[in-house]
Amino acid sequence: MKKFIALIWLTLLTNCSSNSKDDLNDNFKEVYQREICDKYSLYANSKDLNGSLSLYADDAIVNNSTVEPIVGINKIKENFIEWYESAETINHSATVISAKVFGNEAFAYGRWKVDQIMKDGSKREERGHWSTHNIKVGNNWKMTIDHTNDAEFFESRRKKEDYMSKQDKSMLPEIVSPDVYKVIVENDDVKVLEVTFAPGQGDNMHEHGVITYYGIKGGKLQNTLSDGTVKEMDVPDGFVGHGNKIVKHQMKNVGDDTVKVIIVEHKKLMPIKE
Repeated sequence: MKKFIALIWLTLLTNCSSNSKDDLNDNFKEVYQREICDKYSLYANSKDLNGSLSLYADDAIVNNSTVEPIVGINKIKENFIEWYESAETINHSATVISAKVFGNEAFAYGRWKVDQIMKDGSKREERGHWSTHNIKVGNNWKMTIDHTNDAEFFESRRKKEDYMSKQDKSMLPEIVSPDVYKVIVENDDVKVLEVTFAPGQGDNMHEHGVITYYGIKGGKLQNTLSDGTVKEMDVPDGFVGHGNKIVKHQMKNVGDDTVKVIIVEHKKLMPIKE
């Protein structure tokens, strides 16, 4: 009887823990909408430069379509100044699709749109999706990675095609190495993977398309390409990056610490051909 009662108690605790985590992320979605998305649109529409910059960490990276990554708060400032000086009016809005919090770090993604009248009299209407990594600084959330794509720029979107639908499913990382790759969010636009390598653990050969990634916990990794090329690298905590080409490889943790990464696969972005 005692064992039975203990089992029931453990089950209740597990369910409560799971429900608490779900409630936390549901609440965080509302927080992110209010504190980042709504403020971003408010500041953009009023051309409030200081307000816009307040949403970013000092070492943040902004990835936009067809341009080189914008690295650091000073370059981000220059980018906002160029935007605000070129537009007569801005009508921007952004909506969260999903937001997940991991302690003092968080991932979110959603949709955006902006209608503008430029100072030369032309009109611009743009739509797309965004994904961000964020850290908590004091009582405020700030973006460390802000990745944005313009839906109408890519021919694959206009034809309602996507790379992921054509990808060899036998090469998906979560299929070949489910002990390393866990899908935490997936819809028509993105797939978000939580990646964990214990010391000495490796995955099997797999393929990525267009991805954005953030290293929650770094370490020493060995990267083996499909042609047999092997490279070891020491990656720091908080490492970030974006890949726009098809990559076939396998990874192994050759260090002493567990490595943890969040990968965002952009389903409707076509990889650049070599």
